[in-house]
Amino acid sequence: MTEDRSTPEDPERPEGEPGFSFTDKRKVNPEDGTVRPTGDTPAAEGQGADEPVDPFDAEAAELFEQAAQGGDDSSLPADAGRVAELEGKVTELTEQLKRDQAEYVNSRRRIEGAAQVSKDAAVAGVLGSLIGVLDDVELGRQHGDIVEGTPFHSIAQKLEEVLGSHGLQRFGAVGEEFDPNLHEALMHEDADDAETATISLVVQPGYAMNERILRPARVGTRGPA
Repeated sequence: MTEDRSTPEDPERPEGEPGFSFTDKRKVNPEDGTVRPTGDTPAAEGQGADEPVDPFDAEAAELFEQAAQGGDDSSLPADAGRVAELEGKVTELTEQLKRDQAEYVNSRRRIEGAAQVSKDAAVAGVLGSLIGVLDDVELGRQHGDIVEGTPFHSIAQKLEEVLGSHGLQRFGAVGEEFDPNLHEALMHEDADDAETATISLVVQPGYAMNERILRPARVGTRGPA
C-alpha cells in the first residue's frame, strides 16, 4: 500500500487526510495467467528493464497456460504397451523376491541346523569326559562308600541330575536282551535253555545323550552258543 499524492482529492474524504491507492504487484496476470513484464507494475519504476522473472512465477504461468489449453499430460490415456511392460516387470520382481525369500529360509535352516549339530557335539564331548567320574560314583555305591544320607550321596545325586538335564542317560542292566548296537560283550556263557542272549553281568554301564551313544555298556552275556 502506497500513498497516492497525484490523485485528486476525494470529495468524501475528510479535509486534510492524505489519499491512498493500492498497487497490484502480482507478476502473474490473474486473468490470463501470463507473466507480466516488470514495467507493468508501479513498483518497477526506477528498476532495470532487464530484471529477471521469478522462476516460481514463470512456472505458475506455464501451468496456468497448460491447464487453459488442455495440455495436462495426466488427462491423456495411459499407453497400453507401457502399462503391460510395467506389469511384467512387477511380476518378474515379485517372483524374484519369492525366490530370494525361499533361499533365505533355506539358508537360515542350514545355519541353525549346523549350529545345533555343533552345540550337541560340544555337549556330548563334555558329558563323555565325565563318564569316568560317573564310573567311580557307581563303584562307590556298589562298594558301600556312598551311602544314602551322606554328603557324598547328595553330591553324587545332584551331579547325575544336572547331567541328566543335558540328555545324559545310563543303560545296561542284568536281564536285558543283548543288543550289539548298545552293548559290548566282554564274555559269554552258553545256555542251551536260553532262546536269546541276555545280559548276565554289567561290567560298566553304558551312557547316551539323547539318541547318541557315548559309550556302549560293557557286559557279560548268557544265551545260545
